[in-house]
Amino acid sequence: MCKQKTEYVIMEVSSQSLKLNRVYGLEFDVGVFTNFSEDHISEKEHPDMEDYFNSKLKLFDMCKMAFVNTDDLHGCKVVKSNKCEMKTYGIDNSANLLAKDITITNTYADFKVKLGERNERVKVRNTWKI
Repeated sequence: MCKQKTEYVIMEVSSQSLKLNRVYGLEFDVGVFTNFSEDHISEKEHPDMEDYFNSKLKLFDMCKMAFVNTDDLHGCKVVKSNKCEMKTYGIDNSANLLAKDITITNTYADFKVKLGERNERVKVRNTWKI
């Protein structure tokens, strides 16, 4: 990536890699908290939910800004951690970016986004070929 002079990278950082410090020393411009569930609780990953959540929180020590899903119950805990600048998004709960009037079809998703006092319509086309 350095040889190619890559300017931007979007990557998924697993809770396991955060726990084992595999991305230690990296600085992220933006971190995203999408959801939190029991699917990573096992002897090989995280022994309990507390370990899993604390591992996920490490990302927010490494980023300048975060976008946090307020529709996930643990999203509020992430925002309260106040480890970096936080912006929130959601559908059902109060958030900085709030999606409403959502329509999803096989070819597009269409919704309104509330940004402060403004409402903007967003339409995203599905370009995937199956």
